[in-house]
Amino acid sequence: MRVSRKVLVGAVVCTTAVAGLAGCGKGGDTKAKGVSEAKKPSAAASATPADPFAGLTPDAIAEKAVGVTKASNSVKVAGSGISDGEHMALEVSVTRVGNCSGSVTVKGGTARLLKADAKSFYMQGDEKFYRALAKEDGTPKRQADAMIEVLKGRWMKMPTDTPSTSKKRHGKTSGDDLSQFCVLSELVSGMDDDKGDRTGMTQGPDTVVAGVPAVTLTKDRGDGSTVTMYVAKQGPARLLKVAENGGDEPGTVTFSDYDKPVTITAPPADQVMDLEKLGVKPGGGSGSGGTGGLKV
Repeated sequence: MRVSRKVLVGAVVCTTAVAGLAGCGKGGDTKAKGVSEAKKPSAAASATPADPFAGLTPDAIAEKAVGVTKASNSVKVAGSGISDGEHMALEVSVTRVGNCSGSVTVKGGTARLLKADAKSFYMQGDEKFYRALAKEDGTPKRQADAMIEVLKGRWMKMPTDTPSTSKKRHGKTSGDDLSQFCVLSELVSGMDDDKGDRTGMTQGPDTVVAGVPAVTLTKDRGDGSTVTMYVAKQGPARLLKVAENGGDEPGTVTFSDYDKPVTITAPPADQVMDLEKLGVKPGGGSGSGGTGGLKV
């Protein structure tokens, strides 16, 4: 499983969604509440009386871990890595029903992500994030300046339940594409596309990840890169960490706060720029001056 490409793909998706907007209004901040951290297991509680994976092959353990992780109600995912030569990082709390709250960093800029219901996805970038998008899209500086002024402190609302946002067009993306990043099963499925990365695994020495005893499973790809999965031996057989070392796209992703209740609220209306109401069409093709997939 390609950690940086499969899990951090949300960062790549974000970079194609917004450059070229200008001429809308002002805004402020918003808050997305998460639940306080659960108590971490003590060192004394880290030992297990018996091996829960006795009789299972390393491949069978990996298969079980992916299934158990996908079935969780919520999880916090944090990771960083290299994809297409770019450093990316993310931290997001995701629920099985498709809500999320977190942030992604790419090209030196950061965007906050929020999805509180089935209908809308929200994104709020900082100036570095939008500058990077404008540069990549070839947007003239004057237009980029106007775009950044308009978007400063505001959330962009992108619909996720209309036919026009259900798929990519001309290589661009829509709010629906972005919102899939907020569904736990989709996120893990993205890591699970290439089952070859978790077949032929070998089991290494047990270890402890964030206070939880874990079994170590490693896949040597034979090209100088390896994938290592850390699976909980205490409680459900969930993924705790996946790391890719060597190769062109190293990266590490951790999973924590499993099944903790998460409360996410949509931004206040006066802090939101609704693309649908403004006549903006996410997923449209690029136009002159660098529309970056948003057509007015």
